[in-house]
Amino acid sequence: MNSSYEKRIEEWAAAFDFPPTPDVAGQIRPLLTAPVKKARPPQRRLAWALALLLLAASLLAVPAVRAALVQILRAGGITIFVGEEAAVDEMPPLLNEQLPAFTEPITLEEAAGRYPNLQLPTELPPPDDVLLHEEPVWDTAVIFLWRDEAEPQQIALSLYQINVAQYAYKGSEMLEMTEVNGNQAFWLIGPHYFRLQDRALQSGAVEEWLFVEGNVLIWWEGSVTYRLEGAKSLEDALRIAESLQTVEE
Repeated sequence: MNSSYEKRIEEWAAAFDFPPTPDVAGQIRPLLTAPVKKARPPQRRLAWALALLLLAASLLAVPAVRAALVQILRAGGITIFVGEEAAVDEMPPLLNEQLPAFTEPITLEEAAGRYPNLQLPTELPPPDDVLLHEEPVWDTAVIFLWRDEAEPQQIALSLYQINVAQYAYKGSEMLEMTEVNGNQAFWLIGPHYFRLQDRALQSGAVEEWLFVEGNVLIWWEGSVTYRLEGAKSLEDALRIAESLQTVEE
């Protein structure tokens, strides 16, 4: 390369306007010397966690929000929920028109406390409802009710334990004699009403009702009379009646 050409290149280089060199060091230095952020103290993290839990609890108290969350959980693939809330099944209360006016609902424990000889059939689960018909001088009867599984508001079976000699009057067009554990019994065929006189008010008022439109088995043991209502057949009624066992407090 001749000297004249080299001189011309040097002149071009001197006249060329180069961009300024970026301040790389100035930009990197603050990052290298930045103070380390302090970790949040455990107390502050706990306070935030409690606040979030309270917020979640308040949201879940709203039915619409709770239902929406259930749907979201199901959409997210959580198989514990099946599109609805997990809840304990509760038996609906009996309607007022289903209860005889002379009775009051009580618990099984209360009934066992009043009646040391209270008996229930082992062929059936514990009753869904217990009613007491009480006179001023003595308790006259405890009534156990079992709900219909398909229609829980309806009664499927009822069992009376009657502790007085003359309790009520009843009628039936068809009657069959049988035995329960060697004791005489009557199988009344067809639905019928149960008539009860209110001696407590001494008004002569008579109330009649039936829990189940079905056949009835009546038997007695000593001074206690039993009345089973709603068994599908005499065989079923006898099997239930002969399985009575004393309820322990």
